[in-house]
Amino acid sequence: MEGRIQGRSDPDLSPKGYAQSLALFDQLKSRPLSAIYTSTLKRSFLTAHPIASHFGLPIQRLPELDEIAFGILEGEHFFNFNEGMRNEWEEFKKDRYIYHIPQAENYTDVIHRVRPFVERVLLEHKGQEILIVGHRVVNLMLIGILLECPPEGLLKIQQSNDCLYLIQRNAETKVFYYINGEMGEGFLLER
Repeated sequence: MEGRIQGRSDPDLSPKGYAQSLALFDQLKSRPLSAIYTSTLKRSFLTAHPIASHFGLPIQRLPELDEIAFGILEGEHFFNFNEGMRNEWEEFKKDRYIYHIPQAENYTDVIHRVRPFVERVLLEHKGQEILIVGHRVVNLMLIGILLECPPEGLLKIQQSNDCLYLIQRNAETKVFYYINGEMGEGFLLER
């Protein structure tokens, strides 16, 4: 809301965030969840808390699911960037998979961090339904790994804080989204 680059910053949920966590609970309360994973950041953990309480499941907090680190831009306001910060941000936007903002990760770093987690949970939870509450960039990389999407395609996928993706990996992989209480098949894509 403030126009900050949040990344690894660790604030509590806003009132809107708490409302969204209750909406997530409403959406998932009748699903057969067997495990819940979140990042170590409070906003991810607190989002999962209502549904975890409902099912009596522990929340497994893992650093592999922490949001991308934005290094020198972490916590900064977009509107207050000095020229050097603005240049770093623009270079990063040109190629998020290769360019490194000083002291930060790029998308490739996040993929390498997330991939072992995905491989592990697919083995441990074969045939089970699990919930992963991550963050924007981590979620994109999870989707990319699970669906074997090309990197350029991931950048078009939209995901707001009130969007839930359900990925079914059976004989035929299917993707569904839930937003504003409505369900659709496929991804929300930027136009």
